[in-house]
Amino acid sequence: MTSKESFERLREVEARLKDWSTLEERDALEKEHDQAIRELVPDVGVKCTIVYYSDYRAATVTQVLTGHKIAVRFNSTNCIDYFGGRYEIRPELEGEERIFTKRRNGKWIADGHLSKDGVRLALHYQRHYIDPSF
Repeated sequence: MTSKESFERLREVEARLKDWSTLEERDALEKEHDQAIRELVPDVGVKCTIVYYSDYRAATVTQVLTGHKIAVRFNSTNCIDYFGGRYEIRPELEGEERIFTKRRNGKWIADGHLSKDGVRLALHYQRHYIDPSF
């Protein structure tokens, strides 16, 4: 499956997830949605989010090193409202590359971190938020 096909499958499942009639159907669709996220195939230029506990950093995939290892860099951002959590995400990249590996559970975790509580990578959306309470 190509990157484009995997993202199309995710969008199709998300569209179906909006129209469910029974709880069993919703549960099945949510499982299918989770599976589609785990099966996303990264490609250079894919927008993503690095999840640091309560903070989120907008990033972009810069290299696909192997089928289970990728490099990403942060996107440049402009703070609009720090306490309101509003940021403008720019297309320019900054900082050094960070390596993420896909683990057995299907999650992308920072290289060298444990799967349980490591820094994660979300390929299916791009968000930037710095928690002002820390």
